[in-house]
Amino acid sequence: MLPSVPELLRRSASLRPDAPAVIGDGRAIRYGELAERSDRVADLLSALPPGARVGYLDRNATEYFELLFGAAKAGVALVPLNFRLSPPEIRWILDDADVSLVVAASEHLPALEGLDVPVIEVGDPYEAWVASGKPVDPRREASGDELLVLMYSSGTTGRPKGVRISADGLAAGAELFGACFDVDADSRSLVPIPYFHIAGAGWALITIARGGALVQSREPTPSSMLAQLTEFRVTHTAMVPAVIQVLCEMPAAKDADFSALRQIVYGASPISEPLLARAVALFGAEFFQSYGLTETIGVTTLLGPDQHRPDNPVAGRLRSAGSAVPGMRVAVLDLVTGEIAAPGVVGEVVVQGPCVTPGYWRNPDATTEAFTADGWFRTGDAGSMDADGFLYLHDRIKDMIVTGGENVYPAEVESVLAGHPAVLESAVIGVPSDRWGETPLAVVVRRPGVEAEEKELIGWLRERLAHFKCPTSVVFADALPRNASGKLLKRELRKPWWEGSDRQVG
Repeated sequence: MLPSVPELLRRSASLRPDAPAVIGDGRAIRYGELAERSDRVADLLSALPPGARVGYLDRNATEYFELLFGAAKAGVALVPLNFRLSPPEIRWILDDADVSLVVAASEHLPALEGLDVPVIEVGDPYEAWVASGKPVDPRREASGDELLVLMYSSGTTGRPKGVRISADGLAAGAELFGACFDVDADSRSLVPIPYFHIAGAGWALITIARGGALVQSREPTPSSMLAQLTEFRVTHTAMVPAVIQVLCEMPAAKDADFSALRQIVYGASPISEPLLARAVALFGAEFFQSYGLTETIGVTTLLGPDQHRPDNPVAGRLRSAGSAVPGMRVAVLDLVTGEIAAPGVVGEVVVQGPCVTPGYWRNPDATTEAFTADGWFRTGDAGSMDADGFLYLHDRIKDMIVTGGENVYPAEVESVLAGHPAVLESAVIGVPSDRWGETPLAVVVRRPGVEAEEKELIGWLRERLAHFKCPTSVVFADALPRNASGKLLKRELRKPWWEGSDRQVG
């Protein structure tokens, strides 16, 4: 039987009460102190009905963990909000979640004016509130599918959905995913990802569950990450390939001491072989690629260090997102038959296991649509599985381009474009075509100081991909549109091309 989320902290606090739990940016705290302060928070929150929701609005801070464990001990749910959202977006989420209380940093208080529930400001008001609670664990924790965290998806289309993260699901995520790494009581884990993202919250929980020290980052930049990696002798961290590339190009990184760094987990996109070689030479650490969603507690597949070898006998294995994390099941459903697809056939990636969400908050229609009749969760991602059980992601199904009857997955084209020295980033979309129905178009942001024209980029792609996959035109932009979570908004790129058309894409 898996330990509950409160038990993860109780275990670490009982074994190492004087050991640091959180260091780095913000307020440092030891395990014994975190256990006691979260008891006080739990005592105060236990005045709310079981299952009540409590909002948190701030950058990464120690208060988050006091609220998370306090809410878990009191049987209420935490709603961590994206601090980058606009005030109307924040208010919509708070109303949808029907919160009973909000803890917020002073800079976000204007967005909460007129809210008809108590708002506790981080700082002296929060400290006074915590001090008023009794240092007694009420042990009223949630269990099973009961709500523990309500995390809102970023909403690239329409309103965001509240993803229900259950008590057992979050505990399973910390244990199943944590078992894949060598995090222990001597570890120091840098978490540069916001806690309102499941990747940031989950990686932090893995560290706390094993009694390690969490190196907190409030406003991460490549320079600040480099400083924390070396100053705190970080052993584990998570980042995206774009950040890895920037660090590899920083002159200050070449002389930095990364000898403590043991493991790096990356996600959001594959890593190229040239970049991997540079990163291994720089950091000297093991690399893992992770694929997951908020709806799976970030736990789905993992590509381990053994598959990151330059001499891997399986060509192209670095393009894989890995195989299922032990305890989880991953499959691909044929888009036509709905049955399990044969190896190499592109279909929808589906997931089963203890980390899968029970559904969406007060949205039964979305919950029903998200699951197959036999209980598989539909990720909305297009992928294929090879004969060895390794998953290859192609794109979001809704982003797939159908040109002349052929399916084109933009992520594949974007991956090849990323290899051109002039391309900083790109987005491939489908635009109307009288001949083909729609045709691929690439929107490219050029790397500063490096020139490339449309003809050169199309030629680069045609040397490496089937011609039907290649954009018939390229447009250049200063930046790509993104939402508050940094997720690319392809619908904004498509809009001017499809306005006035009888058929809309996406």
